[in-house]
Amino acid sequence: MRSDTEDIPGGFTKEEADRAEVQEAAEQQAEQDRAANPLARALASAPINCTTYWPSPYKVCGAIREKYDAIGGPTSFLTWPKSDELGVPDGVGRRNEFVNGFIYWHPTTGAHPVTTHFSTVWARNGWETGRLGYPTTDEFGLSDGIGRKQSFQRGHIYGSLAGLASIEGLIYDKWVTTGAEGGPLGYPTADEAGTPDGVGRFNRFTGGMIY
Repeated sequence: MRSDTEDIPGGFTKEEADRAEVQEAAEQQAEQDRAANPLARALASAPINCTTYWPSPYKVCGAIREKYDAIGGPTSFLTWPKSDELGVPDGVGRRNEFVNGFIYWHPTTGAHPVTTHFSTVWARNGWETGRLGYPTTDEFGLSDGIGRKQSFQRGHIYGSLAGLASIEGLIYDKWVTTGAEGGPLGYPTADEAGTPDGVGRFNRFTGGMIY
């Protein structure tokens, strides 16, 4: 087994690494069988659209696998899978957990990774069933070379030297008209919150507030 001759990265155990190696071999054999005999497709022991990435024993499948491979697989910022593909509370989306984040998929938004850091903001806003909804973009850098952003169905998460925060709706629209992070208000420093009267909403920024 590879675990007998190679260091096992990612904090996985020898048992997990050995299980991953067995699964990889089964997947490779199934692909060879299908290539040699298309009728073997229905009888293959390994799922057609799933892949194991040694030393992780967890499978990544379908659109989530395609995204994972596109960003570099285990050599990406996510590194190795920490779970098989899982359902989410709405019964529609799917997700995989990785060492450094997640990939979430929804039929209308596609598959997008969310880093561990950005997921802390997403989590406190209720994950995919909360205020922000599903991710609609990957995380990306901004023109100032400092900030980071990720868009969701109903809002955005920004990361900067001021921290991580979400912004959404009419407050986001107004902020954009002022120049967004490049304007006088700068980056958001806290998530959108309710006002004491229970009616209004506001966001704090490095250079002020929007109500």
